[in-house]
Amino acid sequence: MKKEAIYAGILLPLLFIVMDQAQQSDFPVLNGPYLGQKPPGLTPEIFAPGIVSKEGDQARLFLAPDGSEIIYWEREPGSGKMRIISILNEGGVWSEPEVLPFSEEYINMEPCLSPDGKKMFFVSNRPLSGKGEGEKFPNIWMVEKNNGTWSEPMDIGDPVNRLDIVVQPFYAVDDRLYFGGQNADGSSRGIYCSQHAAGGFAEPEKLDEGIFGGQVSGPCVSPDNRAFVVHARKDGGFGSWDLYASFRDASGSRGPLVNLGNAINTEADEAGASFSPDGKYLFFSREGDICWVSAKVIEELRPK
Repeated sequence: MKKEAIYAGILLPLLFIVMDQAQQSDFPVLNGPYLGQKPPGLTPEIFAPGIVSKEGDQARLFLAPDGSEIIYWEREPGSGKMRIISILNEGGVWSEPEVLPFSEEYINMEPCLSPDGKKMFFVSNRPLSGKGEGEKFPNIWMVEKNNGTWSEPMDIGDPVNRLDIVVQPFYAVDDRLYFGGQNADGSSRGIYCSQHAAGGFAEPEKLDEGIFGGQVSGPCVSPDNRAFVVHARKDGGFGSWDLYASFRDASGSRGPLVNLGNAINTEADEAGASFSPDGKYLFFSREGDICWVSAKVIEELRPK
């Protein structure tokens, strides 16, 4: 064997190790809650710029209640792939964002974590058979966490997925699954709710048209189950889509939608809201970035 070949056999593996270490060192060491980001006040800020909010579009961020994982979805620039991203907290240090393996194929978007962090619901056009071409219209799917790993996706089936186009699921603390209905042209068909129990999901009920009628979507419920946040197109708003909230009164009934105001809403689209598990912060998307703000902006609008 030639000397050059021997050297190559030694040096090439070392070169790959050095290159790999250099690539790893490009990602910063992130400690503490929320990727070590300084919490915002009453003015929205971009969340984790360059780490979460970066090239492409990112939206619908959730944090596991034990602080062990952050999930969101992104539209990859160029390819347009829609995938679900995970960032893990391992030994107090946050890992680099990675695509969840089950979301590599087909369209996978709009994830939400259950309040206990053990289930994730998301929207996908993956075929029911698991192979072949994607479906024309998406369904709501679910994965469960077992020993720190997400399971293979399961279609949640009837009666929820019987409603043709279903999008933007949100699983609330009282085991109700909220979701939006859409027409084939993308317009809203209203917001629905299905109670979950041991036997599965109950027949969906459409929420009050007097409150949630028209172009209203993206349901999100606060951890205390008192504030119901959506994005909507309404006269008098600040842009095409604004964030609104409906508050429960003493009897438990939901009040009319209230625009969250120019502290949050702009001429751009604001959408895809979610709360931190402790209810202190509100996350939402704007112009392809994920923003966050103190949830006190919502409390100040709650009827006294």
